[in-house]
Parts: sequence; structure tokens; C-alpha cells
Amino acid sequence: MSRILRLKRQLTKLNFDNFLVTHLSNIRYLCGFSGSAGVQIITPKKVRFFTDFRYQEQAAQQVHDAEVIIYKADYFKELKRHNYKLKGRTGFEAAYLDVLTFNLYKSIFPNTDWIPSEKVIEEIAAVKEPSEIDIIRQATAITDQVFAEILPLIKPGINELDISAEISYLHKKKGADGDSFDPIVASGPRSALPHGIASDRKIKANEPVTIDMGGVYQGYASDLTRTVFVGRADSKFINIYNLVRTAQKAAMRAVRPGMKAKDLDEIARKVIRDEGYADHFGHGLGHGLGLDIHGEPRINSLSNDVLTTGHVFTIEPGVYIPGFGGVRIEDDILVTTDGCEVLTKSPRELIEL
Repeated sequence: MSRILRLKRQLTKLNFDNFLVTHLSNIRYLCGFSGSAGVQIITPKKVRFFTDFRYQEQAAQQVHDAEVIIYKADYFKELKRHNYKLKGRTGFEAAYLDVLTFNLYKSIFPNTDWIPSEKVIEEIAAVKEPSEIDIIRQATAITDQVFAEILPLIKPGINELDISAEISYLHKKKGADGDSFDPIVASGPRSALPHGIASDRKIKANEPVTIDMGGVYQGYASDLTRTVFVGRADSKFINIYNLVRTAQKAAMRAVRPGMKAKDLDEIARKVIRDEGYADHFGHGLGHGLGLDIHGEPRINSLSNDVLTTGHVFTIEPGVYIPGFGGVRIEDDILVTTDGCEVLTKSPRELIEL
């Protein structure tokens, strides 16, 4: 079944006559367009994709399951000029439409009821097709290779930014489109920052370094975190590292289709809580991966998502102690019929450099 047909079936359930798609990742999912400017309007009889003159050739090559309309001046003037009609109920992606733009749509299409929606396409896209899984496997393989090659570079005197730059360079050199986010390289006490973007701090001996990185391959993201130790780790660090690893193992073993995402989060969280570190694990256990680096399902204590065969997401418990440092271990997993497959293959045992 085509993605457009699956979406139309969902729109029928939601009692939507039309649907406006403005999030670029969702546009790519539906019609294949990978450019930076585009809008898709889905009606009962037509699927139209709008982009500007810069992408005329690209759209001709990439777009499928939609009529391509190229505008040479202003998109909203193009809508007015063609006098397109929208009637009934029109859903739109509330998270990806600002008030100014929304008011322009309302002025051009006054005869439709505009209904905000959330995650309509994202929930369809969360269940990966075999071709998507193959691409994500390649994305994770590239990131694993990058991690292996940066390990020899992590040593006293090296700047965090230098490691970050090398990660970005290697991702592209090995075939990725680029990074899926700015690499996190956080050394020493900075490793207690869950999102410690690389700084000009120089790595020192006898301290941890957390590296969180990912690449994009054919649009799909990978995401990998490892905390390594420069020198010989002390007993406190080793105990925390082993605790985080135990929490991750427990979650990986527990993954099953039909399981509530919040229950999976609790399995890892309980391991950390029972050792007295509940206040030092303040983020969710994981997040979906795909054309967006953070997608569905959401693996946290508030999530109502239910795991399904074909879901791809991260499992990334962590413990962060201000003034001391932190540990996070993150891998990408695929939900299978009887458990999960770990897609990232980098070593999970403590690495001392």
C-alpha cells in the first residue's frame, strides 16, 4: 500500500477532507522530495506538491505520487492565481505552521474548517518499511566506523572541537549526507551535561569523555553515544558505567511488540533508581529515529506510545553528576516480532584510552 493511500485512510478516520503538509521530513516521506522548500496539499481527488523555481529539476527527478507545481514568485500568490478550492475539514500540522502563515492560508481558503493535528504522518512513518530499515542499517554502520576511527584521536591535549570536526568530516568521507545533529563531545566535568556541545576545552588525562554523534544516509538518521575514559578509570566511575550498562541491557532484553513505551522506560529507570541515582537520570530513555533525528515512538515515563514491529528507536540511559561527570550509552534498535535487534555495533564495554 502506498504511503499516500495509508495517509488517506488515516485522514478518513480523523474525518479530514484535506490535509496540509508543511514539515519537510513528512513531505520527503510522502513524495520523495529532499529539498528545503516545499508544501503538499492533499485533497480527495488530488495530491499537489508546491515548490519554487530553484527546485524545478530536482522535483521532476524526485517527486512521486503528486502533481508538481512550480511557482516563480510567491507561493501564496500562486495559490490565489490558480484559485484552488478547499472545502470541508482541512487538517494541518500544528507543530510546523506559524501563526502568520496560518492566517495567510485562512485568508486564501476561507471556505474550509482548519483543524490542528499532531503526529498524523509521524505515526504512520514510525513503522519502518524493509527498504527504510536497510537504509538505517547503512547509516548506523557508517557511524560505527566513524566512532572506531576517532578513538585513537581522543587523548590529553586534544580540543573537544577538534574531535567534533573530525566526526563531521568522517561521516561525509564514509558516505553519509552529513551529521544528523551537531556532535556532542563533553570531557571531564562537562560530561555531566547531557547535551554538552563541543567546546574549546582540552581533554585531560584521567577523565571521561562523552561522545554523542549521528549521521544521515539517504535522509535517515543514526544516533550513537559512548562514554570513554582517558587513562585508568577509578572505582566510582566504573560503578556508574556498569550501572548505566546494566540499565541499558535490561531495557534491550525487555523490548517486545505490544509493550507500552512508558513501561520500557521504567525498566531502565528502576535499575538506576534502585542504586540511588534517580535524580541523576532526568531525560527519557529514548526516541524514534527516521527522517527526523527525534521522532516516534517516544520512550519516556509520560509516553502513551505502544511498541510495534518495525519501530526504530534509541535506548540511551545515563547518569550525570555535576562536578564529577556523566555516563551515557546509546544504541539504535529495531523492534522485531519477538524482541529487538541492535543496529549499532560499537563496543558497549568500558573503553579506557
